Amino acid sequence: MSNRIEHLRQQYESCPYLVLSFPRCGRTWIKLLLGHYISKVYDLPFTKRLEKQRGNVPAILFRHDFMSNAGEIPWQEFNKLKDGNSFIYLKEMESQKIIYLFRDPLDVMFSYWPYLKAGSYHNFPEMTHGNIIEFANDKDWGLDLILKFQNLQIDHYEKNINDKILIRYESLKTKESEWRKLIKFIFHDFNDDAFQYAKAQTEFEKLQNENKNNRPPELAFFRKGQSNYVNELPSEQKTKLVEWPGYKDLTRKIGKL
Repeated sequence: MSNRIEHLRQQYESCPYLVLSFPRCGRTWIKLLLGHYISKVYDLPFTKRLEKQRGNVPAILFRHDFMSNAGEIPWQEFNKLKDGNSFIYLKEMESQKIIYLFRDPLDVMFSYWPYLKAGSYHNFPEMTHGNIIEFANDKDWGLDLILKFQNLQIDHYEKNINDKILIRYESLKTKESEWRKLIKFIFHDFNDDAFQYAKAQTEFEKLQNENKNNRPPELAFFRKGQSNYVNELPSEQKTKLVEWPGYKDLTRKIGKL
């Protein structure tokens, strides 16, 4: 077993809370906001390493199950995990309180493609797709992988008898009530002053200004956080993605949870 896999297993075992999502679903944004919220409520220095235990602050792990091993273990080994039909940290998740984080699969794909193109994974082969439809069809990294992962999330959510909530990225952008639900689930209380402070620290323009001088041009997509990218496509491409096998069925399932 790779050291990386075992290291993550230990993290799962030591953190009572887990935010489970596919990459590019808003994990960094949530992590930063909660980090600022914690700094105010608990009078602690800010950190985004929320998986580290600090006093009586609940430890929160943000992971993508097998996808958290991408670029961290040999690709042949990772592909075996990715091509399986289940999450790999199921046993460890039995003792966790889980936040299932979802974002529209098409928007995830629009964010994930430039992320991969930028070489964000160690030793990742160059992406040569000419457009988003070509990437969607990629048998290893395209839209079917995202749909598969989110279906695994739904299946786990439905079978999980422990404390759990489902959070939608789109709702976090428009509804403070979604943040309230998330914060109360973890901390059993909600401090509005701390939340407003944390929210101000993580506004898009502030994050963009802090990062614009430190990122290469190929990462210009970082933290745009937009939705409905598909509407910017030619009608033929839009139709192909919206009618993608399994997409509508998945979004209906999420909507009913």
